[in-house]
Amino acid sequence: MALAAVAAVVVLAVVETLVAVIAPLRAPSDRDWGAAERAVRAGFQPGDLIVAAPAWADPIMRMHLGDLIPIATAGRMDAARYARVWEISQRGARAPEGRDGRVVAETRHGALTVRRIERAAAAVSFDFVARWNEARVSRVDASGAVIPCPFQGDRFQCPNIGFNYLKRQIVEVDTTLRQALLAQPVERSRVVVEFPAVPLGREIALATGLSNVWMRKAAKGTVDLTVTIDGRPAVQVTTANQSGWLITRVDTAARAGQTAAVRFEISSPAPYARYFAFAAEARS
Repeated sequence: MALAAVAAVVVLAVVETLVAVIAPLRAPSDRDWGAAERAVRAGFQPGDLIVAAPAWADPIMRMHLGDLIPIATAGRMDAARYARVWEISQRGARAPEGRDGRVVAETRHGALTVRRIERAAAAVSFDFVARWNEARVSRVDASGAVIPCPFQGDRFQCPNIGFNYLKRQIVEVDTTLRQALLAQPVERSRVVVEFPAVPLGREIALATGLSNVWMRKAAKGTVDLTVTIDGRPAVQVTTANQSGWLITRVDTAARAGQTAAVRFEISSPAPYARYFAFAAEARS
């Protein structure tokens, strides 16, 4: 057993040494990245999405092409609205944003592969995050009393409770940055966000998550989000620490082309340290 343990340590040392020697040889060079950058810029069109595969290469990709990635794209809810995706790949990795598309162009640049992928894109009729200041925000207490939350500066601020507000913000959910609406639930109350005139498509895509890794460590309470359309319940989503960035789809095909009031109600049985983030799009 002693000899086996020694042999295992020796094998592990050899493997680690080989990895340390080989891994840098497989890594893309600055020249590779420069060539990939030129390839993307030569064909890039406004509205295209650029992604790195594996995802951990994203910071390096943004050093070269970050000026082509606006905040709304960097913090996107998902990739459904993008018809053209540029994928910069290494080590055979593929990005999830392009899995349902067709590769129409592919070039090799040293250790990097650049692919242009085309896909059927969703048509967004209403972006709730982009048009967040059209909302009506209120707090409904346990007695049913409705307390309006007026727009003040960069947020809808509810009275008497400093953290009771709604604002658009870049948030961290599941180690990824998202542009979302941030609202903390309030004990024995519901935070209500209503958009009175939403042009519906075939679905409402809803994304939910808990922001701030430190707050996820500090508490374990869940957050409930109820969505109603013209007063009728459409879906309820419960978000926990482990939920990540959860996409839920509400079928509105029967009302496509109509305008409706869409209401989001946020509550929690244990609201301490719950930084709830959500985004939504009406789309076809």
